[in-house]
Amino acid sequence: MTSRDGLHQRKLHPTFNDWIASGVRRYTRMRLLQPVPDSDGEMIVACDDVDKDSVDLYRINAVNGKRVWLTRDRPPRTQDWVLDAQMQPRVAISNAAQSTERIVHYRDQDGRWRELWRYHSTRDDIHHPLSVEADGKLLVASNEGRDTVALRLYDPDSDRWGETLIEHPQYDVAIDALGARLGGLLRDERNGDLLGVRIDAARPVYAWMHERRQKLQALVDKALPGRVNALQFSDSQQVFVTSRSDTEPARWYLLDSHSGRLNHVLNTRPSLDARRVPATENLSLRSRDGLALPGHLLRPPQAAPGVPLPTIVLVHGGPWVRGPVWGDSGGDMAMARWLASRGYLVLLPGFRGSTGFGKRFVQAARGQFGLSMQDDLDDAVDELIRRGDADPGRLCIMGASYGGYASLMGAARTPNRYRCAVAGFPVSDLAVLLSSDWSDLSRDPQMREFWIDMVGDPVKDRGKLDAVSPRHMPTRIEARVMIYAGVDDPRTPLEQAEMMRDAMRRAGKQPLWLAKYGEGHGYSLSSNLMDMLEMLEPFLHNELRPAPLTSVR
Repeated sequence: MTSRDGLHQRKLHPTFNDWIASGVRRYTRMRLLQPVPDSDGEMIVACDDVDKDSVDLYRINAVNGKRVWLTRDRPPRTQDWVLDAQMQPRVAISNAAQSTERIVHYRDQDGRWRELWRYHSTRDDIHHPLSVEADGKLLVASNEGRDTVALRLYDPDSDRWGETLIEHPQYDVAIDALGARLGGLLRDERNGDLLGVRIDAARPVYAWMHERRQKLQALVDKALPGRVNALQFSDSQQVFVTSRSDTEPARWYLLDSHSGRLNHVLNTRPSLDARRVPATENLSLRSRDGLALPGHLLRPPQAAPGVPLPTIVLVHGGPWVRGPVWGDSGGDMAMARWLASRGYLVLLPGFRGSTGFGKRFVQAARGQFGLSMQDDLDDAVDELIRRGDADPGRLCIMGASYGGYASLMGAARTPNRYRCAVAGFPVSDLAVLLSSDWSDLSRDPQMREFWIDMVGDPVKDRGKLDAVSPRHMPTRIEARVMIYAGVDDPRTPLEQAEMMRDAMRRAGKQPLWLAKYGEGHGYSLSSNLMDMLEMLEPFLHNELRPAPLTSVR
């Protein structure tokens, strides 16, 4: 931590490099939970230093480094906490041993913990408290009796549900159907009270429960339409506004909350011509069995209208994550913009298993690796071909992690569809992944149980898993394949990429290959990322032959 005047620094917890140098076996992490109101220099931090399966809370003084342990009597295996207005732990969310079951505990005024709910994150309705109100009621993210997660009031003393405060018919609010964080929580800057949420809808939505902030959000959204406008409040009447769109990076404004006047402060990229940035079209498609399939489409800005384009299907990883959101500046959206700037139509498909779209959409993915999850990708591509957007003779599929698996599986399952496939950090053999000592998916009991429940058991379901593992079907692949990996990948170990490469070579096929030392599940060094892109760009150009780029006038 650094003092306000910048003159003093204090290390509150060892860094990653400190840990490497120490030779200690277990690495621990500390993160800021929230500042202590009306206390200069005090904060609540979360740290997993007591045992590896739990997170504890401390009230720490950043000036002198002293800390008070707040969770000495906590339930075992607690991973998440909710504090009350007195900065005392009131709700503890724990994991059952070697299970996908979660337990929500509530601490009564006498200091004793009692159980409120138990639920299996892969199968049951979720109940995830987010805040303790001044009257003791809880704000809970729950999908009990509904498809999407909503924010509801709950009275732990009477065990009664109150009104629903924030909901969306299509999108989960704050927590997804598997119990993971989603979007963002909007809190009071002084005391940490929960005042609203950011919903990752077709375009991000800021939903406030505070009337004044609702009105100011509406005022800014009206003044800056078609953009994502984030408001940052303070003790003054000035509100800081960060405004961005799919084609423009952030612009900063100051809003006078009394007069309603909005003053432009700074354009973070004034020289960028927004006409040269690919716009993002939100898609709403249908699967062959009737599921609504969300997605995004990016078209090269210089593309002639009405002409089918060489198309890249960019599949997100996970697969149990939200995936790219309209207006994102990084991740898959950044890659999609780079590809579109090279002349490709880029499809970012949502598919069953993607989170944030309700529990039915997630549950539809159970046991469907390589099956209906792939059908969803095919159905999205078919619709683009029907619309005349995609050239059926110039298709490529690519992605990393699960996206790498889906790319290899797409090339094997529909060998005449794709001219090329690009698989980063891929899974090629599901049974080996779930039984390998090299992967944290198989070493972590909870993660392994989750994958077994959603995908299959590597022993009992070995035949089924082999049938949807691309390592076992290299002879079916007709597309050119590029594989890139991290030598030290702890999630999808290097052996997964090597097994696919070796199987293809035995089948007489030569994939393009890149493996970087010192890299894990993603390339963290910009030099390694550039090496991958320099290999990728000519590979795609040779297979898809995009039209020459023209200037935007």
